[in-house]
Amino acid sequence: MTPEEVTYLAVLLCSIPIGFAFKGRGPRPRQLGGAAVGAGLTLVTCGPHALHSLGTTLGTWVLLRLLPRRCGGAALLWTFGYLLFFRTAPLWGLPPPPPYANALQLLLTLKMVSLASDVQELQEVGQKKVTSEEAEELIGCLQSCPGLVEILCYSYCYLGLLTGPFYRFSTHRDWVQGPLPAASWRRVLGRVRWVPALGVLGEAAGRLFPLAGVRDPRFGARPFAFRFFYMAPVFFAFRMRFYVGWLCAEAACLAAAFGAYPPAAHPRPGCGPTRPCPRPRRAEELPPELWDYETIRTTDPLGTERGRRFRQGLRRWNMTVQWWLARYVHRRAPRQPPALRSAWTMLVSAYWHGLHPGYYLSFLSVPLWLAAEGAAEAALGGRLGPRGRALAHGLQWFLKMRAYDYLCMGFVLLEAGATLRYWASVYFCLHLLPLLILLLAAVAGPGPGGGGEGGKRGPPPAEGGRDPDSQEEGGSPVAGDPSVRKRREPPTPGDPRVQEGGGTPIPGDPNIAGGQGEDAPAPVNPKVWEGGDTPTPCTPISRRGTPPPPAPQRGEGGGEGVRGLTPQGVLGAAGLQGL
Repeated sequence: MTPEEVTYLAVLLCSIPIGFAFKGRGPRPRQLGGAAVGAGLTLVTCGPHALHSLGTTLGTWVLLRLLPRRCGGAALLWTFGYLLFFRTAPLWGLPPPPPYANALQLLLTLKMVSLASDVQELQEVGQKKVTSEEAEELIGCLQSCPGLVEILCYSYCYLGLLTGPFYRFSTHRDWVQGPLPAASWRRVLGRVRWVPALGVLGEAAGRLFPLAGVRDPRFGARPFAFRFFYMAPVFFAFRMRFYVGWLCAEAACLAAAFGAYPPAAHPRPGCGPTRPCPRPRRAEELPPELWDYETIRTTDPLGTERGRRFRQGLRRWNMTVQWWLARYVHRRAPRQPPALRSAWTMLVSAYWHGLHPGYYLSFLSVPLWLAAEGAAEAALGGRLGPRGRALAHGLQWFLKMRAYDYLCMGFVLLEAGATLRYWASVYFCLHLLPLLILLLAAVAGPGPGGGGEGGKRGPPPAEGGRDPDSQEEGGSPVAGDPSVRKRREPPTPGDPRVQEGGGTPIPGDPNIAGGQGEDAPAPVNPKVWEGGDTPTPCTPISRRGTPPPPAPQRGEGGGEGVRGLTPQGVLGAAGLQGL
């Protein structure tokens, strides 16, 4: 492990007991204490370079005051423009920032753009004079423009400061105001139980197959099979390192009960609640094991590793940043052609990560694989029997992993020359293969079943597999948006994923069979709400203390559609090495 990685790990592990200490405090100590810890951590790791983050925050606050109706776009230009200044500091006679300052600046950029966009939407709601219910759907819990102290506390909260997860201002305010569920070491330990094994495996792979081996001038003289194989352990070590960091960051949030919501709010990674749902007056009204922490879920290692589709694996990697990119970049890009929309999202993601050419070479190759995968599914739809589909699915998973290995080399080598030399050493085979797939799919034409999964194909998916504008994808609904009406019924108490706090599966979602739920559901508290019939803990409440009529049970014609864990797919990462 590098010294930077040791520092990140020490910060994350120390954040866990600090979270338990803050959980029992009142709103003001949580707000100011969390910011004080984060500010101290910033000064220790970044030193005078912390002025970059302070300047970014103060500049955003000025834009909120001067341009409240246009502050979303203004903040995007301001923060992304400052990223260019930040990364070219030596050209202006300034010392280069350390990796910790880079990680802080990356996440602060996402926070400031999100906050400014929410404030702008708040102003638009006032102009349109929509109902209070529509306003709550549009902006979540943000009811007024925050002041400077609130913005600074949000910016420097120690949770997710250097490694993520990204979260919105409303999520931070909900944590400050409470109520919060009781402390649970069992839940925290459950989130990090695989961290030691992942860390050991990643460290072993990094030592046996160091990245420096690719830069060795003799590497090109080795057999092709060895050169092609080498990228697999390099990417394995890379993603194990991020799994360790992100799972520890999630555990720190769990310890502080940060991002905890009732399941009826249907929270999504990064976004927070996607349904209007008042919080209980007291934390005891909902059992601790039933609070949903999906808001701060950053990664799904099993989904990334076992998912057979290229876009399916991307959805489960750095999920909170994926939501941000889909919400503020992808949905605002031109809708046609889809490949251009995906390329634009990847270009912004590459710029956010840094100025190294390797980022752009890797990210801008992703739309090619997305297009090839979609074309192959359309061409094979309805043409394969059960045995053929099983073989095709296995081949699809193998190609997905090899494509990830191949594209990761640009992400870790960084320089254009080193990246192109490695790709040339394997004859650009995983650039040529998707082109060949596209050609063969065009010659074959759509399959009898119309392509897609099981021969069924709906509208063409956007990058990441679904339209990020839809409420199905976790984006905040906009007044008048037809996707707002696409509501699902709340999850039943027996749903295997309610207890863990993860995303609840859609009926028919293949992830259900993959064992996404980790613990058995706890018994339902019969006193979730006082008075009236006993609702399920996920029953949406129209007004505090007044439950609606009980939902139809299974077999009585009632729907039990529950949401799925399907954030948009964009390969983003922040922290750990200041990427």
